[in-house]
Parts: sequence; C-alpha cells; structure tokens
Amino acid sequence: MPGLATLIAANPRPRQRPTRYVVAILVAAVLVVVMIANSVLDFAYLDTIPGRTSLYGLLAVALVALATYVGVRAFDRDPKTRARHLVRAGVLLGLAALLWLLFSDVFLFAGSAGPGVAVACTLACVPTTAFGLFVVRRLDRNEKEPWRLVLVAAAWGAIVATSLVVWGESLWEAVAVRTLVPGPGLDASRAFSAGLLEELGKGTAVLLLFLVMRNEFDDVVDGIVYGAAVGLGFNFMESIAYMTNIYAVLSPEGAGGVAAGFQWYARQVLGLFMGHATYTALIGAGIGIARQLPSRRRKVIAIVMGFLVAIAAHFSWDAWLSFFPIESSLLGLVEVHLRTVLMTGPFTAGVVVLLVLGLRNESAALADQLRKEAALGGGTVLPQEVAILTSPWKRWRERMRAVDRGNVRAYFTLARLQAAQLDLAMERWHRERQEIDTPLEAEDELRRQILKLRGQAAF
Repeated sequence: MPGLATLIAANPRPRQRPTRYVVAILVAAVLVVVMIANSVLDFAYLDTIPGRTSLYGLLAVALVALATYVGVRAFDRDPKTRARHLVRAGVLLGLAALLWLLFSDVFLFAGSAGPGVAVACTLACVPTTAFGLFVVRRLDRNEKEPWRLVLVAAAWGAIVATSLVVWGESLWEAVAVRTLVPGPGLDASRAFSAGLLEELGKGTAVLLLFLVMRNEFDDVVDGIVYGAAVGLGFNFMESIAYMTNIYAVLSPEGAGGVAAGFQWYARQVLGLFMGHATYTALIGAGIGIARQLPSRRRKVIAIVMGFLVAIAAHFSWDAWLSFFPIESSLLGLVEVHLRTVLMTGPFTAGVVVLLVLGLRNESAALADQLRKEAALGGGTVLPQEVAILTSPWKRWRERMRAVDRGNVRAYFTLARLQAAQLDLAMERWHRERQEIDTPLEAEDELRRQILKLRGQAAF
C-alpha cells in the first residue's frame, strides 16, 4: 500500500472543488450578465429583432446549462438512478432546442417563411448533422467520447453559441451601420465581426465544456472532437436560419425553394466539415493541447492561438465572400466548390494533421500504460490483451469472436470491458503526468468494474 505522502501527492486538494469549476461559474456569470445587459439595451434603444430574440432565448440557454449539470452529475450516482437522470438531461436538451428554434426562427425568419418551411428545413438538416456527429465521434479510435457528451457539445453550439453570436452581431451591426459609410470598410467590418464574434461564441462554449468536463478532455484528439461537435451544432442552427430567410426573401419570385436547397447543400453537405466544424475544431485543438501543458502561461498561449487561427480562418472565408460574391449561375456552383476547397481546405487539412499526430501520441501512451497495468498482475489487463486493446481492428475482431462463442449480448459486454480497460490506461497516463484532479480511488473503482465485466464476459 502506498504511504500517506504518496496519496497526498497523487491527489492534490482531494476534498476541495477544483478551481476550474469556479472559473467556469465566473465565465458563465459574466456571459449571462453581458447578454442580459446587451439585450435590454438593444430592446430599449436599438429595438432590433435579434436583440429581442437573444433576450427571450436566455431560457433556452439556462435549460442547456441545467441539462449539462444533470448529465455530468448523473455518473456520480448509483446505476439505478443514473438512467433516470440521463433521461432528464435529454428531455431538458430537447426542450432547449425546441425553444431556441421557436425563438430564433419564429422571431427572425419563419414568421415570414411559414412554420411549414421552418419544419421542413429543420428536418432536412437533422440527418446530415447526425451523420457529421457520428463521423466526428468515430475520429477518436482509441477512446470514443460518450454520446451524451457529444450531444451536449452539439447543443451548446446550437443554442449557447448562437445566442452569444446573435446579441454580439446585432450590436456590432447597429454600431457599424451608424459609424461606417457603405463600401469596403463596412463589408470588411461585417466579415471581421463574423470571424471574431462567431468564433468567440463557439469557442467560449468549448472552453466552458472543458472547464466543466475536463476529465473527458484527454488531449488534442478530444479537443478536436468536442470542438467539431460544437461547430456542427452551430452549423445546424445557422443552416436553418439561412434556409428559412432566403426562402422568405425569394419566394415571391418563385425561387425560394431552389435557393433554400442551395443553402442546404452548401452548408450541410459541402461545408459540413469544411466550415464551422473546422473552425471550432481548431479552438478545441488549442484547448486540448493546453490540457497537457505544464505551465499556466503555456496553457493560455495554446488556447489563445487556437482562437486566433480559427478567427483568421473564418475571416478569410467571409472576407472573400464579401468582396467577391458567388455568381447566381452554373459558374457559381463550380465556384462555391473551388472556394470551399481552397479557402477552408487548408485549415481542415491542418486539423487532420493535428488529429493524426494526437492519435499517434495517444496510442503510444496507452500502449505503455496498458503494459504497466498488465505487469501488476491484478487481472485487469492481461499481457496478451495489450496488442488487442491498442488496435481498433483487433478490438472489433475480438468482439465478433465473442458473438460466435456466445450471443449478441457478449459483443456489448466485451465492448464495455475494453472501454473500461482503455479508460483505466488513460487515467493512469494523466496521473503519471500529474494532469488529473480525480481521487486515486477512481482508478480502483475502474479496476473493480473491469474485474466484474471480465467475469460477465466469461459466461
């Protein structure tokens, strides 16, 4: 048994709530105060519809925050009540999404486009966004993130980030229109505001998720996954807004349906990954890198650099679009493909490079920790299992063999066993690098869970 000094060194401030929770509360409180103040001022003096919408949408934001709290705390409870709390979190997220759709689309666009068009646009964006989230979650081949947290991240992007952007851009637009004359200066300011405010809004959502769920942000890989999920949620809501808006504008000319369909293709197919998902993944990558840096100064630099690169990538797209609009012709269809590949493609390629490097580093670290755990001889990881656990293909093949030996239930039992073993290796890795604030008992609980699952898998 380790001595008392060893336990204290491995578990700094075991009975105190981590400082990151305090920081998260402060950031959230500042955002809420600023949103309320801006919305009230907008409502009283500027009287813009987006400003009123952001004020009404505060209830949806509160529901997302409450759902996140309930969902995260669900796993601190016993298994009997865990499912009930997860259902409650899901219901709260669903209500928040419905409210925000009603607030944003009814007050902004759907009032003129019609509720039928808003529903059709929403349904058209659901399958593509779901596919995007599925692909993003599969990017982490070593330790896939829980669906509950991926969906929470998407909801934060769809509701919290969009609400931040609505009030920010409405205020920016009101000030810019009153201070700048129409022309290049105003066009550039709009492009800059889109890059700055939208990435700050989405990035703040990622940062808050990191502060609340830091133990799920293992490294740059997880940062990319959660960042991209936030971006996909934001893209979902923005796509609906643009589709309903352009339908309302062009429907008197009979071109509303075609224009809305083009917006769906540009945003939900062509730009599904090469767009907001890429920009916010860059921010997530910066936060993921900061997760494993030793000094606070380096952490801040990594996070700031992630924000700056994302803002620059977004600004380059909007600036080009402002000064060189896409033609409404067959040439425009070719142009939008080339522009997406040339303008956003390099940044998407950068995300892929960071992902590949992160996966290689993560795989090597997990293999090392699995070998060390196997050497303890406790039965949680057997020496012959190390090579299997470090290969997604071999893990899947072992699960299929379990089906041949038993039934479909054996597949899922072995999948949970493998996931728990990888969780233990990840926990060991973070503790070895002194990057974790969970108590040492968490590892012992994982070991007990693994042995229990191993017993179930044996039948």
